[in-house]
Amino acid sequence: MLVAMGERASSDRRTEKADRIVEACLRCLARDGYAATSIASVAREAGIDKRLVLYYHETREQLIERVVQRVGDRLVASVQAATAGIDDPEQRLQVGFDRLWRSLTTDRALLVAWLGLRAEAITDRRLRASAGFLNDRLHELVAEAARSAEARGLRLRMAVGPLTVLTVAALQGLVLEWLEDGDTPDLRVAIADLQAWLASRARPVPA
Repeated sequence: MLVAMGERASSDRRTEKADRIVEACLRCLARDGYAATSIASVAREAGIDKRLVLYYHETREQLIERVVQRVGDRLVASVQAATAGIDDPEQRLQVGFDRLWRSLTTDRALLVAWLGLRAEAITDRRLRASAGFLNDRLHELVAEAARSAEARGLRLRMAVGPLTVLTVAALQGLVLEWLEDGDTPDLRVAIADLQAWLASRARPVPA
């Protein structure tokens, strides 16, 4: 019994330390960007030896992959929490998009990790799975909302697959526009128009 408790406590400490390193990496990404985030800089941020970072995360790429997974899971959990209990498909899409947009545009570390990895993955095949993780989670969110509308007896005006691709592509484009020019009046109109278009896809098609 005491041995088992000791093993659990040791496992908890290891998990806590690994999480501490991931959070330090997130802060480095937000402050310094993808290229400047190194094992050494993460170790300094976490206040630990560089060798300890490598003990828990064998490579820089593996560490940043875990960071992307962490922020991706947070993003999905945030949207799911915001839309939980909303039955109306149009309202669900509106609330879900609003939460998704706020999350993307207020979490600099998430954006840096996501966009930095996607850029690096063009020339580094090792990063492609990591770069695609957040994109895949976004696709899952949109597809889940579409399937939920269908489950409530609605016929969508567009198949789930193409609807998901267009929504995520539009969201990525809007995020890049926001990064380059900020929160402009034209951007707000474009977002509102996209939301209206998404809502129209969730309405029933007349028989």
